[in-house]
Amino acid sequence: MNGLSGNTAAPKTGFGFRPDIEGLRGIAVFLVVLFHARVPGINGGFVGVDVFFALSGYLITTLLVQEMETSKKLNIMEFYARRVRRLLPASALVLLTTLIAGLFLFAPEELAFLARAARGTALYVSNIFFLRNAGDYFAPEVETNPLLHTWSLAVEEQFYLVWPWLIMLALWRAPSRKRLVVIISIVTLVSLASSVWLTEYMRTWAFYGSPVRAWEFGLGGLAAVIGVWPQNLLPRTWAVIGWLGIGLVLASGCFIRQEMQFPGIIALVPVTGTVLALVCGARIPDNTVGRFLNTRPLQFFGKMSYSWYLWHWPILVCAAAVAPSISWRGRLLCAFGGLGLAAITHKWIENPIRFHRFLKPRPLASLAFAALLSTVCFGSALLALRWAGHIGAQPSLRPITAAAEDNSTYPDSHCFTLSTDPTVKPCTFGKSDSAFSIAIFGDSHAAVWFGPIREIAEERGWRLTTFLKSGCPAASIVFIHPTLGSAFSKTCTEWREEAIRQIVNMHPAVVFIANSTSTYLAGKDDRGASETRVSFEAWRDGTRKTLEALSKADSQIAQLRDNPSANFNIPTCLERAALHSWYPKDACVLSRETALVPAIFEAERDAARGMPNIHFIDLSDQFCEEKTCMTVKDGMILYQDAHHISSKFAVQLRPLLETQLVAAMQSVPKPIANAGDAARH
Repeated sequence: MNGLSGNTAAPKTGFGFRPDIEGLRGIAVFLVVLFHARVPGINGGFVGVDVFFALSGYLITTLLVQEMETSKKLNIMEFYARRVRRLLPASALVLLTTLIAGLFLFAPEELAFLARAARGTALYVSNIFFLRNAGDYFAPEVETNPLLHTWSLAVEEQFYLVWPWLIMLALWRAPSRKRLVVIISIVTLVSLASSVWLTEYMRTWAFYGSPVRAWEFGLGGLAAVIGVWPQNLLPRTWAVIGWLGIGLVLASGCFIRQEMQFPGIIALVPVTGTVLALVCGARIPDNTVGRFLNTRPLQFFGKMSYSWYLWHWPILVCAAAVAPSISWRGRLLCAFGGLGLAAITHKWIENPIRFHRFLKPRPLASLAFAALLSTVCFGSALLALRWAGHIGAQPSLRPITAAAEDNSTYPDSHCFTLSTDPTVKPCTFGKSDSAFSIAIFGDSHAAVWFGPIREIAEERGWRLTTFLKSGCPAASIVFIHPTLGSAFSKTCTEWREEAIRQIVNMHPAVVFIANSTSTYLAGKDDRGASETRVSFEAWRDGTRKTLEALSKADSQIAQLRDNPSANFNIPTCLERAALHSWYPKDACVLSRETALVPAIFEAERDAARGMPNIHFIDLSDQFCEEKTCMTVKDGMILYQDAHHISSKFAVQLRPLLETQLVAAMQSVPKPIANAGDAARH
């Protein structure tokens, strides 16, 4: 009865089992699993969720409309009772099992984040939880949360809360499919328009928000209400339509990429493909498309789709916690282990409760049972959250926790531009009337060095001005922000251009530039697909453009080579290693080649060729030995997360940084009195 469940039968309405729908479920869940296992070539397997949404819209609308047209009313309580008996027992089992696994596998911060997600999952609002945390720059990465996949279940449940009432309102008193088509069409168009707009300007809302995803359910619902048309097409033509639909879904799973503007308008491709396959199955069920979808593997995957979807992601996250370097083949093997758990869950949990002799004829008892399960899950999440705090308070973990929270030398928030705000927020420190001035320009990796540079400026009598925006590099590049969309790039460009204009007008003696290069530049994932937002060439050209624009200030430019970075949260890794003797000893050590990416530094140096006022500061030897880079040095934790160094370590590197800045300052031909005087000259 929903996109993920295997239940398409509804005796009261006469809606029979559709093998083609079961097969579509099988394709959808298979795409999702292959994507999460990082199988090469499956770059857009996440579109399987969009297929599920369209299937849910089709199935639920069909059942509700038939019930309204048959009995002239909807039994809302029975509808919700069927839903909770079908969905909640399996999800509760997975949630509780995942919390227990987290107690043994995860670091305190991870466990706390899992517990908070579990609270939202217990109440079917985890999409809102992940929406809020995905947009928080300093929050833990949602991609490593074992319950991340429950956001789609929350969206479906929220759909179930609204859709029956919409159907009942449209068909009340005088049933009219035309009126229902108009209402669903309006909802679909408004939702689609908001999805396109929000994908551009608030990508996280477009991805996780249930109202913004309603159009996917709506298109499925329209296919159900309008019926099969036109009626005079030949069976061969219907087969072409069906295969076209299957092809669109499969092509989406292979070729749509995360860095594209998704969901937005591009999500129409897999959703349209699903609708085409559905209407083909309704019109000519026993054609070549129907026979393909009725094959045993797809039917089995479809039957297990809900439980497999529930199990596969927590298993993959736990496997990565135990074996951080696990390959895609290992991940795929683990995911298919989840299929075994799905089969057990389907046989011993889903079906027995769904068809329970006592619960099935008693909707109120089913809802009371659901409330009890939700309460148990919510209470378990609270207990896990308290336990995470208890573990984190252990003396052996306190230094790691302190490092993870060590941003004490960052500038105040009013000096640091966040999110899609294009406003430049310069702040001045040190000696305001100094003949020598220095400007810090860049993203959060420049902000890391604010504390040491402020100390240097105050001791040497310099004036210091900050120009900082999180996630926005000094290099003039265009990229799509993973959570905020391309709108962030537009505001970043506006901010950068205005910051450069103000820096040029200020004529500082030195401009200190630092960027989080690993955040913006090319890499390869396990599929061999590019994770690039910009290429090395684009970074070189963007750096050159910024340096040329700043040259009008007649300043010396001190560009810092970015510090080594990891593809995992370093304090979390260190906590795991401290807690678990079985954890790989070298898991938290970085390879110098991959952590520093020499090609990035080469691109920056190429950008500066022929420009005599550029000074490169390279502190990488303070992090790295010949082949590896340290995350702990002389007992000090070097990082706050995967790539921001701790403020304490930045302060320790102050003497080396000061030597480089003084050398750059001594290259200044003559002192500049102040910004006002410079402007007049």
